Amino acid sequence: MDELVLEVENRRRIFESVCKYPGVHLRELSRIVDLKLNLVDYHLIYLERRGFVYPLQDGIFKRYYPKDIVGAEHRRDLVSAPDKPLLGLLRQPVPFRIIVLLAKRGTATHKDLTDALHKSSSTVSHHIGKLVIANVLVKEPDGRGYSLSDPARMERLLLAFTPQPSSLADGFIEIWENLYI
Repeated sequence: MDELVLEVENRRRIFESVCKYPGVHLRELSRIVDLKLNLVDYHLIYLERRGFVYPLQDGIFKRYYPKDIVGAEHRRDLVSAPDKPLLGLLRQPVPFRIIVLLAKRGTATHKDLTDALHKSSSTVSHHIGKLVIANVLVKEPDGRGYSLSDPARMERLLLAFTPQPSSLADGFIEIWENLYI
């Protein structure tokens, strides 16, 4: 029966993309699979009702996570509940870059992050606030900088995390531009 759910090519592509990019939201998924938003939404509802994907509300976004390996006798969530919000944060460019920067440097001040990200102070403050609330970042004891609350966990998630294709292009452009500075 499960195999029949994925016989429709578009539905199978959507499910495979959710497996590849856990924490993806509807509009991102629509761009990734190159299908209209309402068609992707229809197939996600279908997959959700049959237990293949699990939605999680993240602010204004509903993010989707895979719930099953096709053919498994007992359905099990492929992404642990505590990791789902973190993958949602990693799908956002600024939090992703803050996490990677802190994974590399260990600690950084607000100014260091603002300078490295080329973002306004208020934008960086907003995202730092989200990361602190999510218990991803902690303020250093001296109160001057931030570090990852659980570097090993973030490293594990970063290694398992597959950025969206557009993120890869953005990263390549940034690296290329930095070669000529």
